[in-house]
Amino acid sequence: MFFLAIRQLISRPQQTFLTFFGILLGTAGYVVFSGMMLGFQEYITDQLVNNDAQIRISPRDEVLKEESFDGVFFPDSFVHWIKPPSGKTDSTQLTNVKGWFLKLDLDERVEAYAPQLNRQLIFKFGKQTLPAKLYGIDPVRQMKVTTIGNYVEEGNLKDLDRGGDVIFAGAGLIERLGAEAGDIIQVVSTNGKISNVKVEGVIRIGNRMIDESSVYASIRTVQRLTQANGIISEIVVRLKDVSMAADVATEWSFLTRDKVQSWDQAYESILSVFKTQNIVRNTTTFTIILVVAFGIYNVLNMVVNHKKKEIAILRSLGFDENDTIRLFIIQGLLLGLLGALLGLLVGAVACYWLDGYPIGGKSTKGPMMTNVMKISWDYGIYIQAFCLSVITSGIAAYIPARSASKLSPVEIIRGSA
Repeated sequence: MFFLAIRQLISRPQQTFLTFFGILLGTAGYVVFSGMMLGFQEYITDQLVNNDAQIRISPRDEVLKEESFDGVFFPDSFVHWIKPPSGKTDSTQLTNVKGWFLKLDLDERVEAYAPQLNRQLIFKFGKQTLPAKLYGIDPVRQMKVTTIGNYVEEGNLKDLDRGGDVIFAGAGLIERLGAEAGDIIQVVSTNGKISNVKVEGVIRIGNRMIDESSVYASIRTVQRLTQANGIISEIVVRLKDVSMAADVATEWSFLTRDKVQSWDQAYESILSVFKTQNIVRNTTTFTIILVVAFGIYNVLNMVVNHKKKEIAILRSLGFDENDTIRLFIIQGLLLGLLGALLGLLVGAVACYWLDGYPIGGKSTKGPMMTNVMKISWDYGIYIQAFCLSVITSGIAAYIPARSASKLSPVEIIRGSA
C-alpha cells in the first residue's frame, strides 16, 4: 500500500512538488507569522507585568453626585439641592497606608510590595526647563516588585537611600536637559519652591516616553522636596501568581474606597489589540492552509482521473473501498508530513534570522530595547503548525479518496473500451 502510494505520487512529479512546496510554505509562514506576532505580544506583556506593578493601589478620583453625600447630613433629613453637586474629588494620597501594609503582609498571595510618592514637577538645568514625573520609591522594595534595577545605566539604585537630595533620571530627560551624571539640577515644586538635587545615576527603560519624563528619588527626598511629610500616594504590588492579579484586585476593591487595579485591567485596551492580532493571524493562516488544501485535492483528484485503470485492476485483485481510501489518504498524509517537517525547519531558520533584527533607529547613547524584532520560541507554535498542516492534508485527501473508492471496475473497463 505504501509503495503504491509513493509510486502514484512520483508518476506526476511536477504537481506533487508544487503541492509539497505549498505545504512547506504554508507551515513555514505560520511559524514565522505566529513567532513575530506572539513575540511582540510577549515583549509588551513582559514590559507591562514586570516593569510596572501587577496591582496598583492609588487614591480614587470620584465624580461628585447627589448620592456622594448620602449619610453626610442628619439621618432622615431631606436635602434639596438648588444646584446639584458637580466636579470630582482629587485626592493625592492613600487614607489608610498602615492598614494596607498590614493586609499585604498577611496575604500569602503577595510576593512583595513597595510604597511610592509620585509628583509632577519642573526640572531645570541651565536654560533648559522640562516637566517630568518624580517617583519617590524605596529602592530595595521597588526592585522586588519591578525590574527597574535592570535598566540602571549609570550608578547603583540603592544609593538613593544613602541620604542627601539625589535622583536617578531617565536617560531621555537628561539628554534633553543637556546634563549628565554628577550634575546639579533644579527642581521646582507646585508651590514654587526651588531645590537643588544631584543626578546620581541614569535609568534607560528603552521606552522613549518613559525615559523622557521619569525621575526617581527616595520617598524621604520627595516628601522633603514637596513638603508632603508622611504621605504615600501609591502602593505597587507583585503577586506570586500573576494570573490571579485581576481576581485579587477585584477582591481588594470591595474592601476599600481606594482604587485597586491590576495590570490587565489597566491595559485592557492593549490586550484587546492582542486579541485582534490573533484573529488576523489565525485568519491569514487559515487562508494559506486552505489554498494548500485545494492544491492537495487537485493533485489527488487528477491522480484518480489518470489512474482509473490501475484502480480498476487493484479492485479486481481484491482491493475494497476502504483499501482505496487508505491508498489516497496515505498520499495526502505523506505530502502533509514531509511538507510540515521541512516547513518547521525552514520556519525555525527564518525565525532565528529575524530574532533581534533591527527595525528602527538607534538612540544617541546605548541601544533602545524596542528597535529590534522580537520572536516567540514557544513550542506550541510548532506543534500547532505541524498538526494543522498534517490534518488539513488528510482531510483534503479524503474527498478524492472517497470518489476513487466508489469507482466500479466494470464501468472503468467499459468506459475505456
